[in-house]
Amino acid sequence: MKSNWYITIGILGVLVVVIALFVYKVSGSEDAVYVEGCVPYNVQIKKGEVEENTSVISWKSKEKCSGYILYGKEMRGLDMVSIDLENETESKDHSVTLRGLLSSKRYYFSIVSNGISFGKDGLPLQFSIDSL
Repeated sequence: MKSNWYITIGILGVLVVVIALFVYKVSGSEDAVYVEGCVPYNVQIKKGEVEENTSVISWKSKEKCSGYILYGKEMRGLDMVSIDLENETESKDHSVTLRGLLSSKRYYFSIVSNGISFGKDGLPLQFSIDSL
């Protein structure tokens, strides 16, 4: 009878360790990205629903920050600006509408949040209306 007790305790101990490791792995995954301050996250690029040849870029930040988009037709030539006019001067939710875009042209953009430019690995993000 005592040996059954030890086996039961051993099995429960192993289950607790396996569950704890699973929970730790899921919550502390290397793929998880932790953002703070004005770093943009949940960036979405959508085709404009109201006007043709528009795109809406939205993102969030943990703190209230100013935000705008630098964009252009060349990766090294982000020569156009679009400002977040829908939200307050500083906000946690940002949305910018880019107008007058060509549907088949590729566009590059960086999010500027509180004066700091963000892209992917130091490069601008890219999209075309046809790909949305």
